Amino acid sequence: MRTLLCLAAVAACSTPPARPAAPPTPPPPAPRPHYHATIRWTDHGVPHIVAADVGGLGFGQGYAQAQAHLCELADGFVRVRGERARYLGRGPDDAHLKSDLVHRHLGYLARAKAALPTASAETRAMVAGFAAGYSYALAHMPVAAQPAACRGAAWLQPITDVDVAAYGMSIQAIASSRFFADAIADARPEAKAAPAAPAPTSGGASNGWAIGGDRTAAGGGILIGNPHFPWQGDLLFHEAHLTIPGDLDVYGVSLLGTPAIQIGTTARHAWTHTFSASTHQVIYRLDLAPDSVMRYRHGDETLPITATHYAIGVRGDDGAIHDEDVVGYRSAVGPMIAIAASPWSAATGHAFTLRDVAAGSVLGLDQYLAMARAGSRTAFEAALAMHGTPFVNTLYADVDGDALYVDGSRVPDLSDDALGRWKLVRKLMAPVDAAWREQRLVILDGSDPINDLAADDPHAPGAVPFASVPRILRRDYVMNANDSYQHTNPAAPEAAAPRSPLWGDDGDRPSARTLANLAALAPGGGAAGPDDRFTLDEAAAAMLSNQSFVAARLGDEVRAACAAKPTGEAPAVIAQIKRGCAALTAWDGRFAVDSRGAALWRELMRALAAGGPVPWARPYDRQAPRLTPDGLARDTAAVRAAIATATAALAEAKLAPDVALGDVQRAAGPQGPVAVPGGRELDGVANVVTSNHFDATALPEAPVDARYPVDFGSSFILAVELTPAGRTVKALLTYGNSSDPASPWYRDQLAAFAQGALRPVPLTDAAIAADPAYRLEELDAP
Repeated sequence: MRTLLCLAAVAACSTPPARPAAPPTPPPPAPRPHYHATIRWTDHGVPHIVAADVGGLGFGQGYAQAQAHLCELADGFVRVRGERARYLGRGPDDAHLKSDLVHRHLGYLARAKAALPTASAETRAMVAGFAAGYSYALAHMPVAAQPAACRGAAWLQPITDVDVAAYGMSIQAIASSRFFADAIADARPEAKAAPAAPAPTSGGASNGWAIGGDRTAAGGGILIGNPHFPWQGDLLFHEAHLTIPGDLDVYGVSLLGTPAIQIGTTARHAWTHTFSASTHQVIYRLDLAPDSVMRYRHGDETLPITATHYAIGVRGDDGAIHDEDVVGYRSAVGPMIAIAASPWSAATGHAFTLRDVAAGSVLGLDQYLAMARAGSRTAFEAALAMHGTPFVNTLYADVDGDALYVDGSRVPDLSDDALGRWKLVRKLMAPVDAAWREQRLVILDGSDPINDLAADDPHAPGAVPFASVPRILRRDYVMNANDSYQHTNPAAPEAAAPRSPLWGDDGDRPSARTLANLAALAPGGGAAGPDDRFTLDEAAAAMLSNQSFVAARLGDEVRAACAAKPTGEAPAVIAQIKRGCAALTAWDGRFAVDSRGAALWRELMRALAAGGPVPWARPYDRQAPRLTPDGLARDTAAVRAAIATATAALAEAKLAPDVALGDVQRAAGPQGPVAVPGGRELDGVANVVTSNHFDATALPEAPVDARYPVDFGSSFILAVELTPAGRTVKALLTYGNSSDPASPWYRDQLAAFAQGALRPVPLTDAAIAADPAYRLEELDAP
């Protein structure tokens, strides 16, 4: 008995050996999202995408963009990942290797990975859906059906939500960091740098009109959008119509690789964007420490310049890939930059770094979804305030007849003291900074803390808060053609309000194109007909009239020079002037494809401007907008000499002085070169076409043999009238809704563009179903 009690006591007082804990049950894998979208295709390859949620919309949009622009999208994703050299080799002059370095150094992938978990559920769903739609299209596209430019390429690969988010972040910097790519790649201490400064004033352009109810025939708002963008490569627009029944219904365009609609219209409002004249970055000149080019002074501190090594895969001529160690450098505020005129050198004691406030880390899809859902102007402005618009102005019109201009672009938030010093230093700019100054860039002493930026906007640290951006609300009109808010409407007192010069330091502005836009919209100008109230067709025709403001102001003076008595001119020169003057006198003052004399006028203005702006004798005065600018700052002899020079330039190319513009101004078309209308900066027309290699594509370009080749300019032309009875929408996508030359939608709208003819856009169920090219496609994945 005692033994049993003792055993019982021992048992009660002792602890049995612990049993090994069972491993925790891992959570079940997250179910793969199921995507469904209905696409109703209509003429010109426009997808009308219907889904139950934004994930489905993103899925349909990613699929539709891949069907139309597979090569451009794939090239863009490879570029932003920093993998061009892996697939394409070093590139000419190491272009691909440099591109990889810049994109990795700017950290788009890392920033996207960090931003996605903090984004809203709708943003995450739409980004993931877009990636799934693109990957679905790629998986179901036979190699034989892929565009020739990338058929069977190793870099045609599925993408992820991080790829889409990173690509969207790279878009935010196309008017800022993108221009400095070479300067970032060449930034090394004591190294030879790129010879030229970036040119952030020569990228994208645009016209935008919002006409209020006081100037429209029906009393509602009219919007005319006319963005000027590349006709090839990564900055193409894709046209689409997105619908979630009962929630969202928006039509317009987005830049390739991005979901949602960025320029477009709903049933009650419409909006467009133009590149802002504001400054989005600061270049800081750093005082180097006397003992090291890798340290610089900031106030009483000495801070390091850090070097980051990147192992970049490079494909050799034999196809083998080897990793190459490439270094990028960074100060405490941003990447280091260098050009030949502003090197990173112990001899000068300076280095330069870039602070880009446009390149934020917030995804903006919530903003564009909110803009599409807005039920009032107030709600639309609240949507704009969510993230701002990194590099663009916004023009808005609505059914109530309101016309709104907002420059919501991100501008460095400098103190008044810093701005005052900058204005003073700009007048006394040191020679080392001359190359930067020519591009109207802001260069500050980065070693003086007074020039540090404020950081009170969590969405865009260092940028002026949205509450302080230029905003003009009118009932007649607002307009922008890439000059500052000061030239939105000469009758708007708000436009004269003092603001930071970084919102648009106009100098010799407004441009001839801005003046052409203002003249078309001016009361009594004739474009709105006898009642001076625009219909939709009148407004669209005014935008595409190709009428030269410069010729209208200077034509009489040129004709007077033609009639002047020759003084000391050689007989051959007199003969040239006579031939040129005959063409100029007969010219209709327009840059239409059938205009004879337009080419000669262009050559004449080149000779008179001598590489600068239009040489006005009386510059623009906002107090006398109808009378200025006017007159030529050239005497009669100079004008006659310029006519002779222009005539000789055409003759040297075996062209008559009265050659039709369409014979010398052409773009690549579906069956060969196509004549296109429009002008260039000195021509002073609203409808701009030119050649500008602003895109970043590595794909082959579509060549065209012409004196004035066109690969840039008027792209998506949107005309919307909004009334209580409904909306009328017309549009034209100049280069078509596909970049594949084998597609029927490649450059299919150039002929209509040549005639200035917009097409009605079907947006109701009945109109979509009645479209002659209607085709239904149901998409499901996985």
